[in-house]
Formats: sequence, C-alpha cells, structure tokens
Amino acid sequence: MKKIFRYLILLASLSLHAAAWGDMADNGVECSVVMEKTRFDARETFPDFKLVFTNKGEKTVRLFDDFYPLKDHSPNIRIEIWKKAGGERYGYRVGEIENPIACYGAGYKIERVAALMRFITLKPGEKHEVPIKEAYLLLTYFDRLRNDQNYELEVRFRDECSYPDARRVYVGKAEFSLSRRSPKGVPR
Repeated sequence: MKKIFRYLILLASLSLHAAAWGDMADNGVECSVVMEKTRFDARETFPDFKLVFTNKGEKTVRLFDDFYPLKDHSPNIRIEIWKKAGGERYGYRVGEIENPIACYGAGYKIERVAALMRFITLKPGEKHEVPIKEAYLLLTYFDRLRNDQNYELEVRFRDECSYPDARRVYVGKAEFSLSRRSPKGVPR
C-alpha cells in the first residue's frame, strides 16, 4: 500500500512539473523558435529568428505583449546558446557553475501602468509571431562559438501579467550548427 502511495505522489509531482519540461505551458500555448538559417559559418552574422506562440488548447488565452516594452529597446526575453553533443547540452564552466556559451537578458525593468498594458488574445489554433531582429547585437560571448559544432538556442519569455493568479514562462528551442564555408578551391 505504501508503494502505491509513493507512486501516486511521484506521478502527481511529475504532472505538476511537466509544463516546465516541454514547450507547452499549462494553458495550452506552445512556444517555438524558427530560425532563418540553421546552418551557417561562425564568421557570418547570427541569423534573425522569431518566436511563434501557438494556442493548442481548447480555450482562448491571452499573452502579455511585453516583447518590446519600450520603443528602441531590446526585447524583454532571455536568450541562451548551449553546445549540443550526443543528445546532451553543455555550457561554459566557471568553477562549479555551468553557464551558457552565449546569452542575453534584458537589462532593464519597467514599472507597469495598468492602463498602458497590452495583451494578445489567441483563440484555439491561432498563432502569434514575434520577430527577433539583429540578435547578434544582443548576445554576449559569441567568441565561444566554433565551426563544426552543434548548438541549441533557447529563448524564454516570462509572462507575469496576463492572469493575476498565474506566472508562466514560455520556452522555445531550436538546434543549429556551425560549419566552415570556404571559397571554392581553398582547403578547409
């Protein structure tokens, strides 16, 4: 009997944390990253990408439109790039702490005025795309990216205002690889 209760508790715990593992939040909204190019040279400009939010649930939901809260400011998202090898992801180790290879986090905090807050409403099956232009200007530590390596781009959007009782983090991921593109006749 005790084993059954342990398994039930374990299953309940796993189901509560399942939203954090996948790309779909508990409200049915899936976040994905679509890159312009998934294979390029490390010397090239990092390609633009877009976040795509798709309502795969059965109810209409809303997102806090806080992607670009101030005109002429960077997006209010978190971007991380991790090395991908053998199904595992690796970062840059500093002592005991493993950090992403390259990263970006918005460096500002805005006081929200209720009358000025904007929301995006997504009906079941609807999509909303957020273009992230000139990501290479945002990311730091690009010098750690190497050709002939595979990487994972992870983008997080924190929505704390759509619903008063829920704070959600939407996570989108995309894999890309860097490869040398030498001119014809030049050895790699």
